[in-house]
Amino acid sequence: MSESPSKSPSRPADSGDAVDPVPQTIEGFYILHDVYALDWERWRAETPEHRHAIIEAARSWLEGMQGASRGDSAVYSVLSQKGDLMFVHYRETPDALSEAEFALRKLELNDFLVPSYSYFSVIEVSLYEITAIATGRVIRSGLERGTKEFDEAFAVEMERQREHMNTRLYRDVPPHRYICFYPMDKKRGEQVNWYTLSLDERRAMMRKHGSIGHKYHETVTQVIAGSVGLDDWEWGVSLHSDDMLIFKKLIYEMRFDPASALFAEFGPFYLGIRRDPSELGELLSV
Repeated sequence: MSESPSKSPSRPADSGDAVDPVPQTIEGFYILHDVYALDWERWRAETPEHRHAIIEAARSWLEGMQGASRGDSAVYSVLSQKGDLMFVHYRETPDALSEAEFALRKLELNDFLVPSYSYFSVIEVSLYEITAIATGRVIRSGLERGTKEFDEAFAVEMERQREHMNTRLYRDVPPHRYICFYPMDKKRGEQVNWYTLSLDERRAMMRKHGSIGHKYHETVTQVIAGSVGLDDWEWGVSLHSDDMLIFKKLIYEMRFDPASALFAEFGPFYLGIRRDPSELGELLSV
């Protein structure tokens, strides 16, 4: 899968300019999570031969969708009665995501699928993180804030960090066996409002919050996608691991962190088991 160049955000506050209360982000692939229930009554009514033909067409389609030149796709069986199948698509543009979505609708399998849930977002990396890294490295080099030399070195370091982040922004769907997907917001009520905190306060909280997630980086791959103005929540979070229990441990620990305990609101959780396209026949057998 080839990488795309990162977008160039406006210069962050840490470079010495006046504080900007709106944190900058850089974006990568767009993501679509589509959850469906299978109409089992209609499915059972089909002949075994017809079901086999439908499954083979779906298998062939999914194999072609995986490892696309500009993205990736995966299918999961959903735990609980929230659905049966979850298709996850990563694509470079919303148009490409729409093509993937309509390609599924054109399959005969779609005649037996009942939409249960859908979420649209775009992978993002906040400059909270890379600004702090870049600033620290420039300061340690001995340059003084507010000087031309500092600003020039900072710009070079920020570009280096953005290039490093490309592996997170433009990636395949993580290959782990299990997925935990959920949308979330930051609270903006009368008592606590994330968006009225200063940039420094938000940055400090997110740095501490990120340190908790880093403890699990060897067993969990986290994909953060922004959805402000794109869907009903502000972020879509995907956790991927070969140990489903680790989702409970990670999220439980984060609930005690102020960034979550005071300011986070969570939507529905969708848990899935990744399936190879060759497993569709066994999964949908009756």
